[in-house]
Amino acid sequence: MHERASQMVIFYALAKAGSFTAAAKQMGVSTSHVSKQLGALEETINVKLVHRTTRSLTLTDAGQQFFLYCETIYNAMTEASAIMDDERDEVAGILRLGLSQSFGTMHIIPAIDKLRNQYPDLQVEVRLFDHQADMLKDGLDLWVTNFEDLPEGYVAQRLADSNFVLAASPDYLIDKKVPHHPLDLVEHNCLTYQSRYRDYSNWDFSKGNESLCVKVSGNYRVDLAEAVRDATISGWGIAYLASYLLTNEFNDGKLIQLLPDWKASQKMPIYAVYPSRKHLPRKISAVIDFLREHIGQPPYWDKALMKRVKL
Repeated sequence: MHERASQMVIFYALAKAGSFTAAAKQMGVSTSHVSKQLGALEETINVKLVHRTTRSLTLTDAGQQFFLYCETIYNAMTEASAIMDDERDEVAGILRLGLSQSFGTMHIIPAIDKLRNQYPDLQVEVRLFDHQADMLKDGLDLWVTNFEDLPEGYVAQRLADSNFVLAASPDYLIDKKVPHHPLDLVEHNCLTYQSRYRDYSNWDFSKGNESLCVKVSGNYRVDLAEAVRDATISGWGIAYLASYLLTNEFNDGKLIQLLPDWKASQKMPIYAVYPSRKHLPRKISAVIDFLREHIGQPPYWDKALMKRVKL
């Protein structure tokens, strides 16, 4: 019976991952082990669960039905494991942490050494990416992201909101007319973040009771937030920059805030996301609490930035 339960969990992981290689990597076993266990399971229940080709894997009709039962077993085992972990009152084991690339590199990875010192029995595996994650398929325990459109089955705790600042370098402004109103931006080269999933070419502003959204354009679009900031510093154009990207650029004169009387009113929420479950493992709740304390309210980067610019 124990062997059957183990095989069902492997089948569940395989169905979620969509490939033998991905399932094996997620479970820390060999691809041949996954294949062997699937074959043993199909032989035991005398039902074909998977159609295999050299490039794809699909579930049979019976496999799709069986998957639902396996999901129940997987969730029950996960809940039971989390409860037992909490009974030991330890923050231990492996935490697979997904981070958005720019924010994670700048603000989470530098804090991991402090996290490890606080919880020495915790092992942290970090993955950096900017796409929308399938946490179960990718084998993630926790995902720190600013994606707001999350599929069903996930819980998102808001850690902070990042503000925005409209900025340009002195070099760009040397021979340009300085904008005095958000609508003046249509006459400028505006640098934007754009990826397969997002397009930040609509910039929001507010002043008193007045608010407007300006559709901007320019000759440079990139899918890495730091690259937008660096291009702005290099004098390529004007950018609507997330405050978490900024450190001493205004102090050093590399950047100048534009339209300070107009608030760049867009917010970038930062979430800690995890798969929905009845019992949240202690290691996940502890890391969320750590991140919330580390970031602060308002975020520590905004506290420093507010000494030089209006937010």
